[in-house]
Amino acid sequence: MPRYLPALLLLLPLTVSLTMSTKAGAVEVVASIRPLALITDAVMAGRGQARQLVPDGASSHEYALRPSDRALLARADLVLWVGPAHEQFLGPALRGKPVITAQTLPGIALLPARRLADAMPVAGTTDPHLWLSPANAVTVARALALELSRRDAGGASLYRRNADTFTTQMQQLQDGLHARFVALHKAPLIAYHDAYQYFEQSAGLLHRGSLTPEPEQKPGARHVLEMAQRVQKEGIACLLSEPGADTALAARIFGRQAYRVAAVDELFVGVPRGPEGYAAGLQNMAGEIQRCLTGKP
Repeated sequence: MPRYLPALLLLLPLTVSLTMSTKAGAVEVVASIRPLALITDAVMAGRGQARQLVPDGASSHEYALRPSDRALLARADLVLWVGPAHEQFLGPALRGKPVITAQTLPGIALLPARRLADAMPVAGTTDPHLWLSPANAVTVARALALELSRRDAGGASLYRRNADTFTTQMQQLQDGLHARFVALHKAPLIAYHDAYQYFEQSAGLLHRGSLTPEPEQKPGARHVLEMAQRVQKEGIACLLSEPGADTALAARIFGRQAYRVAAVDELFVGVPRGPEGYAAGLQNMAGEIQRCLTGKP
């Protein structure tokens, strides 16, 4: 027997143990949309990164899963999604999978959808864009850290520290939103697509209506007339718009009245992935809206 073989045999259990430990610690997380992937990046920083399911630019309401997407979900140890109020297409593919459903987490503050013309709440409905609330983002991050700790005991302390750091960051961001918009709480705005209610409430903004419930839908002639009358009567000069918005529709609403456009995107398309990404997405949105309301660069 070669002299080095006993030494190799002694090392074999250690090698196997290390290999098993590495596999046990590698939690494969799939996040349905970019904002949830960014929250996951913050919680998993130093340990891993989530895979984003719905590509940037695709509809997160009506996305058609590709074979590669189904394979990704099959490999996932954990899937984070908003829930059936937002990704209606995803529910059947998640049967039997370990999931975190954000809209059903204890502590998540859900808001009802609003009527387009007067922004009044619609009973029995849910606005699914819950991730635009810093407080809701903290609830998601803490639930994720807890579940990751159960699946990866070796990373538990890191996940908890990251969630604590994220919580502090969100508290500071919330305070910053209040300070930034406290003098603008009576400045009215409208949105092309009614997706920003959670952010508006966090920042204390005055929402006065939306042009369409979904970017793919065209409003009726009556609603266009109602919004045009409201814009003229209240002197509204700020429109929250997004990639792909119908600029001709906005022009019809505002007519000859001068107005400014805040280029915002509730899905944070273009925001770099990483632990600071979610905060950067909200800060970018805040900056655009502030410029829109004040007219100052």
